[in-house]
Order: sequence, then structure tokens, then C-alpha cells
Amino acid sequence: MLKSSPHKDQLQSYFNGIGFERWAQIYGQVPLSYIRRSIRVGHTRMLTQAQRWITESYPTGSLLDAGCGTGLFTIAMAQQGFRVTAIDIAPRMVAAAQQAAQQAGVAAQIDFLEGDLEATTGSFDAVVCFDVLVHYPLNLFENLCTHLAQRSKGLFLFTYAPYSRPLALLHWIGGRFPKSQRRTEIQMIPSAAVVSVLCSAGMQVRRSLSISHGFYHVTLLEAVKL
Repeated sequence: MLKSSPHKDQLQSYFNGIGFERWAQIYGQVPLSYIRRSIRVGHTRMLTQAQRWITESYPTGSLLDAGCGTGLFTIAMAQQGFRVTAIDIAPRMVAAAQQAAQQAGVAAQIDFLEGDLEATTGSFDAVVCFDVLVHYPLNLFENLCTHLAQRSKGLFLFTYAPYSRPLALLHWIGGRFPKSQRRTEIQMIPSAAVVSVLCSAGMQVRRSLSISHGFYHVTLLEAVKL
């Protein structure tokens, strides 16, 4: 059984509390401030691109959505015909995703779990982890990224925040906004470290894309088995 860690406990507390309120709004349709609206637009662009990449290789199949949030990608892929296992560390996120799946009529195609993403078992045609690894410092990033890569039979798609001075400055500026407008702390990871972790897990980068809009800046990466 995995031991919890202070960092994971903090993430669970945040995303099951005030973070749920903030991100449920960003993932939803309510009017937002400029900062949050820019994150919504960037996040939507990222999910759309990820769905295109996956369906190029697998029109349907099995999918693990690690860090499913309120279920946006889970539901979209279930509607595409995938059998989805959706897990999140925050029970409120899972409950919201379940409700949304029922409303969309695809709940029967989805297995919902709550808990530590590193406790996930099984293997899947594709594994995705979007805007989750950006919250993990390098040592924890390595552990989770490796575990998820090992769950994939073919594709592993995820986002990370590559280190750069301009991005570091943007995060510093964002940290000076009022608390109601701030994003959660982002951990920037050198791209070389990402490639190294994937290689050790038996995967290689097939393609990546920088997605930037306003205060949303990530690299979407697709890795495949060696």
C-alpha cells in the first residue's frame, strides 16, 4: 500500500476544497475573469488536440484518465466510444465527473475511482494525465510519470510545464495577484528530465506541442512504447 506524502495531502486538500470551486468554474461555462478565462481557453485547446492525437492511433479502445477532474476529457472519450477508467485524488472532483457523465448518458462506459494516482493498476491502450503533473516537483514527477507510463500498452499523453525564464517570470507575476485570482503553484520541469524519465520507463517522445494562451502555458506530449 502506498504511503501518503505531505505534498499529495496538500493537493488533495486543495482540490477537494477551494480548488474544486475554482477549477469547476474554469472547466464549466460560467463567466470568468480574464485570467481564468484564458486558462479555460488554453485548457480546451489542449484537450481538443489530445483527443485528435489519440484517435489517430485508436478510434476506440481502453483509456485511463489520471486526474480526471470534473470529467471533461473522460466524457468526451466515452462519447467517442472508449471504455474509460477515470481517477482523481479529490472525491469532490470524482463526484462531479460522475454526475456529468450521467447527464451526458455515458456513465455505463466509465469506471470512476478516487485516490492516489500511483495506486492505479491495470493496462490501457492509452493513458492521459492532463494538468496534474504540473503540480509535482521533479522527484514526485518522476515517480508518477513512470507509474503512468507503465500502465500504457501504447500511448501516454500528458502535460507538463517546461522550465523557461519567461514562464518563471509569468508565474511570479501571477503569484502577486489577489488570492481569488491566483492559480495553484506550478512546478516547472526541464524537458531533458522528462525525456529521461520516459526513456527509463520504456517510452519515447513521438511529438509535443506548446500550448499557450494568456495565463495557460503547458507542453502537451505524446509518448509511445519503444
